[in-house]
Amino acid sequence: MRKSNLPLIRSIFGRQSICRRCHSTSSTSSSSSSSSTSQAVTPRLRFAPSPTGYLHLGGLRTALFNHLLARKWKGKWLLRIEDTDRTRFTEGAVDSLRGALEWAGLDYDEGVGVGGSHGPYTQSERLDIYHHYTNELLSRDEAYECFCSPNELEAIKTSLKAQGQRHSYDGRCRHITDEERVRKKRAGEKFVVRYKSSNESMDIPPDLIFGDHQPSAPTSGFDDFVLMKSDGWPTYHLASVVDDHLMEISHVLRGEEWLPSIPKHHSLYKAFGWTPPQFAHLPLLCNPDGTKLSKRKGDTFVQHYMKQGYEPAALLNFLALMGWDYHSALSTKTTLDPHIRNDGNSLYELFSVDQLVELFDIQHIANRKASVNISKLDFLNKMTLRRMADRLGKDGHMVNLGKEITLSQTGQGESKERMGLIRRFQVGLREEKALKGCELVEDLSFVGKVFDAELPRTTILKEMPLHSIFYFLPPTYECHESQSMLKDLNLRIYCQYVTLFADTLQEHYTSTSTKKLDEDVVWDVIHRLLDQLNLDRKPKLLVPIRHALTERKKGPSIPELVTILGLDESLSRLRRGVEYVRALDQSRKGQQ
Repeated sequence: MRKSNLPLIRSIFGRQSICRRCHSTSSTSSSSSSSSTSQAVTPRLRFAPSPTGYLHLGGLRTALFNHLLARKWKGKWLLRIEDTDRTRFTEGAVDSLRGALEWAGLDYDEGVGVGGSHGPYTQSERLDIYHHYTNELLSRDEAYECFCSPNELEAIKTSLKAQGQRHSYDGRCRHITDEERVRKKRAGEKFVVRYKSSNESMDIPPDLIFGDHQPSAPTSGFDDFVLMKSDGWPTYHLASVVDDHLMEISHVLRGEEWLPSIPKHHSLYKAFGWTPPQFAHLPLLCNPDGTKLSKRKGDTFVQHYMKQGYEPAALLNFLALMGWDYHSALSTKTTLDPHIRNDGNSLYELFSVDQLVELFDIQHIANRKASVNISKLDFLNKMTLRRMADRLGKDGHMVNLGKEITLSQTGQGESKERMGLIRRFQVGLREEKALKGCELVEDLSFVGKVFDAELPRTTILKEMPLHSIFYFLPPTYECHESQSMLKDLNLRIYCQYVTLFADTLQEHYTSTSTKKLDEDVVWDVIHRLLDQLNLDRKPKLLVPIRHALTERKKGPSIPELVTILGLDESLSRLRRGVEYVRALDQSRKGQQ
């Protein structure tokens, strides 16, 4: 093991205040690890992922919960990269992790990237620190060097299993003499450093989420686990405990899979004489059928949802609902109306990040698995777009402390969020090959009208441009959807109804003194024709009109369409539709 070097430790970490809880580094000091100071006044949390690839959904949820609690408690949270497992290290993973957090808007206060460098928050740059504390445990007889080869370890494990033992190592290297240890080192034999576990039972503090009902793990007599590997790299157990102490972490939020390691970590805190942080283990994410969410599937990674075009706020909202009992959080403020929609979702599930910070409470995190239901994410993304566009409507008011509130209207024109969405929509339109060179795409006012018309049918903004091409280009009536509609229509009646609508619309507009075309004017024309034709169902009139205007089965209302397209373009499309259908009808008759 390397010799301790206090100046190097301080220079690597770079924060004098971080070390105020550290003991003396002198291995001969009897009080070096015998005391610990009180917890830091300001709550400090951390997100400590391993750079093994793309950020997993569960990882983003852990970062989110750390963010929410740090902001709620007026504390800080930091990003630490735990890259000591070099066999799983993936090049570029750190930048990918930081990019995902930046996309999500989770701004950590300290850590990798803050100040322009990785610095002391990357474990691979802190190896001397871990060697220092490993040497201290060796000097205090809390650890020992183990020279067993991989083949010997496998034989020991097999033998213990045959004897019905739950251990995988028998601790034989605890008992080798100093002379034998020196001889083995001189011979170049590789060794690891193991923690010398005790048979004394420990009192494990309750988990902040699981309480005393933690998954079973031995609180005494567990294996002499490895602290430092033969290649000089520390294990997670040592590095995590040392870092959390030196970085003055007051609360550790991490995945449920680390619960079995809690006794080992508490034993290390005890061996060093340090006060452990409070632990909270987040329940695992699972598929709707309860099966494990596999990292091998692309849709479990945050980058998948970034590429799909989901809004960061919607994904954070989605992850916050996984394990967080928002019903309990809101019910502390008011009695809730369930407000369940026809699709089974509730508008009370819609939260902004600021609202999450205000309402989030670690006491309301459940300890059962949380299901990843993509239909819920789709709902939240749809509602998030409406909220950002100031178009949430009476059936979807934002929820604030359990009370429905209307969106604030500043009276100062378009909101920044709304204009941001419209400009993103415009960029998407420019990227559509069919719209290359289309001047209407550059008309931001027109683009905004199309955006509003398509928003009710939009789940992901990225999908809107393709579905909006018909606003910018007149229909050809040759596409499959158009031909499919015509198969179900009486072509003669089609021509009659569409022509009558076009003539009446033009006449009605011309006869009005204001010469103003709005949805009310168009509805007046529609209702007049329904009465005149004695039609009992609106679709009999509206379907042919919709086909002539858009050649699509679905879309905004006819009045909204006509208002957006304008009178001249609407009349042009209506008459062109009649010409096409009349020619088609004559062609069919000629083939009979």
